[in-house]
Amino acid sequence: MKNKQFKIAKVEDIAQKLSSAKSAALLHYQGLTAPDLAALRAKIKATGGTLEVIKNSLLSRALQKLGLSLPRALTGPTAITYCDTDETAPLKEIEIVNRAKSLTSFKYGIYQLQLLTPDELDRFLALPSKSALLYQLLTSLQNPLFRLDYALGYHQTRLVLALKTILAKSH
Repeated sequence: MKNKQFKIAKVEDIAQKLSSAKSAALLHYQGLTAPDLAALRAKIKATGGTLEVIKNSLLSRALQKLGLSLPRALTGPTAITYCDTDETAPLKEIEIVNRAKSLTSFKYGIYQLQLLTPDELDRFLALPSKSALLYQLLTSLQNPLFRLDYALGYHQTRLVLALKTILAKSH
């Protein structure tokens, strides 16, 4: 009976973490050594996320609780990454590890409680980060203001020079 209560609590915990996370991803991690997994956890934590190894049956129940159904059952060992502060930074750390070792792969992604296939997740991760997008927005907003300032100053300068020339000719 205690084991059943633990599983129910774990499903509730996973569902709560998924609903409060900015995004999440289900990860196949088989082949990573314990030190590699610990290093990956540390990198994910440094970017505002958490990595948790979870039983497929508990994860499936938590997803069902949130109204998400997987197209096919999860197989093999699964870890879940919750992105708590940035939608993509922790997942990009997983991509870096995967490029270096080719031992991890995404099973599914979750964004705004919508299930993403691995291909959709790859496109999601190809987007610039939130800070890069904010920088682009700010520079695009600043550019017209700098142009306006230059244009207004340019014509004022020409007017002053023209007046000086007229004044010099009149004396």
